[in-house]
Amino acid sequence: MLTRITLLILLNVFLVFPFNNEIIGDFTYDYDISKNELYIFNNLFELNTYDLKTGILINTQKILKPETSEMNNRTWSGLYSGEIDLSPEVMSGLLRNLILRKIDDEKFYLFHDGGGLIMSLENNKLQRVDNSFPFMNKFFGGFIKYDNQIYHFGGYGLFRTNNTMLVFDEGNSNQWDEISFKNKEPQQLQYGIASFNHLLIDSNYYIIGGSSSFNNERFYNNSILKFNFENYNWSNLGEINLDLSDNPLIIPSETCFYVFKKDFFYQVQILKEKILKFNYKRDFNIESLGSSPAYKRASKTFLSIDNTGEEFGVVSMNDYDNKYIHTFRNHNGKVNTSILNKYGLDDDIIDVNSLEEIPLLSVEESRNQFFLPMLIILLIIIINLLYKGLKSDKVITKRKLYNFENDELFFLETKISLDNNSIEILKMLLDNDEITSNDIVAKLVENGLSYDYASKVKNKIIESLNEKFEFITNSAESFIKISKSPQDKRIQILSVLKKN
Repeated sequence: MLTRITLLILLNVFLVFPFNNEIIGDFTYDYDISKNELYIFNNLFELNTYDLKTGILINTQKILKPETSEMNNRTWSGLYSGEIDLSPEVMSGLLRNLILRKIDDEKFYLFHDGGGLIMSLENNKLQRVDNSFPFMNKFFGGFIKYDNQIYHFGGYGLFRTNNTMLVFDEGNSNQWDEISFKNKEPQQLQYGIASFNHLLIDSNYYIIGGSSSFNNERFYNNSILKFNFENYNWSNLGEINLDLSDNPLIIPSETCFYVFKKDFFYQVQILKEKILKFNYKRDFNIESLGSSPAYKRASKTFLSIDNTGEEFGVVSMNDYDNKYIHTFRNHNGKVNTSILNKYGLDDDIIDVNSLEEIPLLSVEESRNQFFLPMLIILLIIIINLLYKGLKSDKVITKRKLYNFENDELFFLETKISLDNNSIEILKMLLDNDEITSNDIVAKLVENGLSYDYASKVKNKIIESLNEKFEFITNSAESFIKISKSPQDKRIQILSVLKKN
């Protein structure tokens, strides 16, 4: 009888916990917070679905590879041309840059972190669905699904951060198209942004944290930024009442952000315009959740809710008992093995009784108090600047706005970072009073770029230089002027602003 009971207990444990919290090999993952499910795609071409509440393996899909007879190249270029041997060893390397996303109940995609590449797992087969090229400048950006379309915002690559928003034109061109904003993006995005945290609520896309780089300097974003997908407008809600420059672990939930700093836990409630602050439990070690440093792969940490419903309302002892934090950590005793740890938010991590409520924005209380005096001071400064400007207009116009010598470009006293293509374009423009856009593209093609990519590179360089020139010099004129040929309106004529 005892033996039978023992066997029954062991069998029950095995059935309830077949996952055993261990994953062997390389993998990428996604989860569905509404279904409380975890999806893992591994280098053996298996798509596994787990119930996060019980740990039970719900389903295993064996994904078929493309025909190996068409694959003879193990290089990255082969990946983009479809000519690659997708062996388990090769997939182990690729999975470090592939991101699994569940788009709806049936569709799973693999996105390349650097941008461009998209592969679907539809009908249990891995297949390329895009007609783009390797961007390699969208690392650490953010993928968003809105209105059944996939967007990719921001990111880092090619030695700079960017602020472009791309949308995938699935079913038509199957390419990534850049969307145009209806207004100028906030100042925090002028040099781009990467390694940020984002959250989509209805049609509003919220961003906190992240950083940008320009001229070998890094700038940290400490504001709450919002993009509206209905009107394509950006706005800055204000500076968040938290210091995020130390890159704390941040996990998005359905309507808020969970911020795990060294000494305290914060729940950022954007819609309710407040932040809830908690102490950690004495026996909880924040290092058990890993970290999220900028420009490094973020720790694999996410939230699950056993019983779905409203996000935190009035805080009580029971508001957190169905929220769990999951994190993948390397196994200390087994090579190439990860362990999925699970922590109850109120049971294991935070002290609910230590609740402290603080304003969402750091300037919220003082804004009205200092608004009028600041306005008066600002008006005095503007009037003074206008008076000085009228008196010294001739002197100002004689300033040397830019200088290009020895392949180095300066706007006023600020050095502008240039790549080889930018240097090539500048030399052509400065050696000629006017030059056609086609001549520049032809030169870039001569240097090894494809025609389409050369045209995009030319446009991006000109746009970037003009933006930096406008920002640094505050000039009303463009650094690189674009006009149409009098003989043929289809031809663009480019010229550089004359030196004063």
